[in-house]
Amino acid sequence: MSTTTRMRATQKVDIPAFVDSLREFSDGILRIAPSQVDGHKHLGARLRNELKIALQELENTVRVLRVAAIETPTASDRSKESGKQPDEHDARAALVLDSTEVMVRKGQLVTPVEFQELMGWTTRQAVSKAAQSHRIFSLMHKAERYFPAFYADPAYDRRHLEAVSKVLGDLPGGSKLQFFLTPKGSLGGETPLQALAAGRVAKVKDVAAAFAEEA
Repeated sequence: MSTTTRMRATQKVDIPAFVDSLREFSDGILRIAPSQVDGHKHLGARLRNELKIALQELENTVRVLRVAAIETPTASDRSKESGKQPDEHDARAALVLDSTEVMVRKGQLVTPVEFQELMGWTTRQAVSKAAQSHRIFSLMHKAERYFPAFYADPAYDRRHLEAVSKVLGDLPGGSKLQFFLTPKGSLGGETPLQALAAGRVAKVKDVAAAFAEEA
């Protein structure tokens, strides 16, 4: 991560301070504008009037932003309301099904070499053996094979992920990925990944069996 990225990640956005700076900027424009059209009183008056209209619209936007800054709860506030402390699991729970290209770009789908490293396996044969036994799965994108990085995520018990993958059997990799990342009514609106993170492995396996039969 670059220094700039780290700085942006640690800075807290202060919307009220931001809109105040916008207001100061707009006031400055009104003071400066007439001096830019000396000798053209008619043009200066018209320009000033147009600026007033534009800046009034900006002022309305400022009010909306202030209300949003006050009323919108932060992640920390939501965690306090629910009685939970914010942690990394909140971010993991946000993993959603997207296009293969986007998921590759985000590092949610990785190459065989990357997957082997993430899993801590010493040989490519270990990856092939696990895939052949349906303990893991992959999907193709632009003639390249990719594996879900969530297998190496400590939020989930790897044995549980592998057990559910085996239940899904010979389904295509795309279908298996869809299963893991799609909210299910039978899981109370959670995705199978979220349910597994909560330890509901038996229920997820039942849902996976039903999904495989219907596919």
